[in-house]
Amino acid sequence: MIIVVIHWKIKRKQKWVDKFLEFWRKTATVEDRSGLIGEFLSEGHSTAEFDWITWPLTGCEEKYRSFVNVGFWNSAEEFQEQIGKYFKPSGGLEKFEAKPRQRTALKPKCWRVGDNKLPIHDSGGVL
Repeated sequence: MIIVVIHWKIKRKQKWVDKFLEFWRKTATVEDRSGLIGEFLSEGHSTAEFDWITWPLTGCEEKYRSFVNVGFWNSAEEFQEQIGKYFKPSGGLEKFEAKPRQRTALKPKCWRVGDNKLPIHDSGGVL
């Protein structure tokens, strides 16, 4: 298993956030999901909302809003075949991006599995 994390820095105005969310839902799709375990796009929260946060992603509110995509894949090869092949380091920014997105890959060494399961359906509007 590999976990791929992408930090998106989206322009502040709501119109850009809406364009980004539309892009993620309908353009940045996964054609073949056979290697995808689950993928979650989330917005960062502030320490004012949760005082236990020690890694705030909201420190540049005046410049951008932080969204983090976390994808769980069976293998790095399956991720590369479906998503990674589209990454172009010199590809430039999308119109809604305030700064270049950052990516990393994590290889789990240990894990726990709870009694709850991942959602079995996409969230609304996701292709």
